[in-house]
Amino acid sequence: MTRLHLRSLSFAALLLILTIAAPAPLVAAPQDFRWDPASRAYTVTNQTPNNTVLVVSDFRLRNDDTTAATFVISFPEVPGGWQASTTIAQPIAVNQATTSAVIPIRIIIPPNTPNGVRTVTVRATRTDVTPNQTAEAVIQVTLAAPAPGTPPPSACPELSDPGNDFDSAALILVDRAERHGICAIGDEDWFKFGAVAGKYYSVDIPDMDAGLDLSLELYDSNRRLIDSNDDFPFRGGTQTLTDTRPLIQSFRAPTSGFFYVRVRDTLGIGGSNLSYTIIVRGESYGPFPPFVSSICNDTYEQDGLPELARQINQNETQRGRLLCPNGDADWVKFFALAGYTYYLYTNTRPYAPPDANGVLPGADTLLFLFGRDAITLIDSNNNIEGGTTLDSLVRFTPSADGIYYAQVKNVGDIGGMFIRYDLTLKACPVEQPACGPPPDILPAPPPQATGNVVPLAQEVEPLIEASVAPQAVPALVEDASGEMIVALAGAQPIARQIDPSFIGIWQRVDLPVITGRAKRAWVWGPAPRLARSEPYIQSGSGLRQVLYFDKGRLEINNPAGDRSAASFVTAGLLVSEMVLGRVQIGDSEYAEHQPAMLPVVGDLDGANAPTYAMFASIMSPVADRTGLLVTDALLSDGSVRSMVGPARPETRFAHFVATTGHNVPRIFWEYLTASGVVYDNGMYRAGRVMDWVTVVGYPISEAYWVRVRVGGVERDVLVQLFERRVLTYTPDEQPMWRVQMGNVGQHYYIWRYGSSLP
Repeated sequence: MTRLHLRSLSFAALLLILTIAAPAPLVAAPQDFRWDPASRAYTVTNQTPNNTVLVVSDFRLRNDDTTAATFVISFPEVPGGWQASTTIAQPIAVNQATTSAVIPIRIIIPPNTPNGVRTVTVRATRTDVTPNQTAEAVIQVTLAAPAPGTPPPSACPELSDPGNDFDSAALILVDRAERHGICAIGDEDWFKFGAVAGKYYSVDIPDMDAGLDLSLELYDSNRRLIDSNDDFPFRGGTQTLTDTRPLIQSFRAPTSGFFYVRVRDTLGIGGSNLSYTIIVRGESYGPFPPFVSSICNDTYEQDGLPELARQINQNETQRGRLLCPNGDADWVKFFALAGYTYYLYTNTRPYAPPDANGVLPGADTLLFLFGRDAITLIDSNNNIEGGTTLDSLVRFTPSADGIYYAQVKNVGDIGGMFIRYDLTLKACPVEQPACGPPPDILPAPPPQATGNVVPLAQEVEPLIEASVAPQAVPALVEDASGEMIVALAGAQPIARQIDPSFIGIWQRVDLPVITGRAKRAWVWGPAPRLARSEPYIQSGSGLRQVLYFDKGRLEINNPAGDRSAASFVTAGLLVSEMVLGRVQIGDSEYAEHQPAMLPVVGDLDGANAPTYAMFASIMSPVADRTGLLVTDALLSDGSVRSMVGPARPETRFAHFVATTGHNVPRIFWEYLTASGVVYDNGMYRAGRVMDWVTVVGYPISEAYWVRVRVGGVERDVLVQLFERRVLTYTPDEQPMWRVQMGNVGQHYYIWRYGSSLP
């Protein structure tokens, strides 16, 4: 017992010692810290449909105490839905002796917040004294609308990702636009929205940054794909082939519940500033709704993309297919054996009314046959030759076994709920009449004509350019540097959704012609003709963006490259490809193709014009002939003879290009190196019209006189082939049109795809 008593005394003594040693909490002193400044006002631009973010680094927390102090920052007054926080770790230590700390503050204003003035209060609480003391500062925020014409802001980096798969889809409210981004390569966004049975909805991407080519896919709650769209070129009721924004128009919800939307970039591009706007619009109820795509879903839908292509078997007929709505494209795939002959054809006659002579109103099918990659175009057909309908047929004998793809569309991308057709695939192990289509589908060939047969009879616009009515032009003014500059008055309309890098190159040389400020022939053409994607091995997605003009093609081989580099956009080597019979699909990769049997100059149905293929035999380098006249004439059979006619001093060779070993006549050299009015960065100025190597390329032939029909009239024309372009000189033409670029873009598209540029 005595021992226990002593131990208790020892424990009590220890407690007493610990109690004496423990420090007492500091007692609150008079207020010795403050905010500097105590208040400040800011005006920010409303970034709807994005969050609006304000980062403030103007506030300091000053400590006038003689000892260090610790503080916690809070926000006791914040408007509803707003978020406010400090971007540094807490608690915050502020040293003694009148020092201060910058307190950065981040304020996030949610989308669709009305413009106006709001107040945010920030509070500092000192935590190392008892009782705690506080000091407050006031932040006044004025939310203002963006200036008219301001482009939508980028959503990258995203503050809140919509979700990358079906299960993580983010809720989007109907009729409320949101801004999101494809901020990394391979990124995709998933959304869900609530729909009411029987009501119509449209899912739209009204705006997307240059470089994106988005597609939309619509799913029900059971993960079934019910609609999709890649490009919708019919906004506003007119067809714009260069508009690549997707739209799922007027989907009718079969049941009430959630529906899911997948947004992805078909080119697989992403970046720190590539963003888009998405909106789900609610439409109408009622027994007489507008034309809707959901009514158009036949038993073969969805089949609007190559990866969704439906199987068609040999000797099968798929009946009752629909080309509906506008822009609908039906994809099929089939297995073919090398050496067999296959006929794939459409038939709209079973659905034509009795009094329509077998022609279904509104139906005019287009049929495209693609290779095993679903990209390489093998053949195409609009109307069956010699037939009495507007149906289409392709005959195909593959050189290798495999799965091949085909696409059916309607001319003009016109769709309707009554545009039906049957699709048939016939397989013939041995080519014989009984195996092919019936006679009413494939009529007997007409008797062979005797004599010369025109290889391609197709009406095209003459190469002679239509003149542009001149406009009133303000005088050019010389600035301090000696350049002649005038500001562009008013915005010039251009096609939407074309990469602006393309547009700048085109506008530089041809916008002055359009506006009447320059008197010269087109370098590219009066407007872009067609934007599309084409295979390119080195591109991250295996595709590259291209833009066709009458005179050539522009291309972006690496969309993730440096957009400020001169090599970001290049001009295609179209002439070299047509002469050599190969299509470039990579930096040094080519697909074999027949050399182009199209005339290099003049009307396409001109029988005497030399073709691109003829130049393959006269491309060899020659000696320097500077100072000599062009005296060689090229005949329609590919032979060369001496020109009979007057000597023209303007055709003396003025420059020898050692790179390829060919001479350039003076009339062409002056054109290639000419100066004139160009359009740069919103200004008209005097400068070199073109970098001829970049636009035209090196010469691959000598210059030759040819006798061809141009606009229905026989003329003598001097022609020379370059890697990217064809130059022509017509002495009896008006001065401003005597030297012209050939219609290489038109010719190349016909050669590669079998149809004219739209």
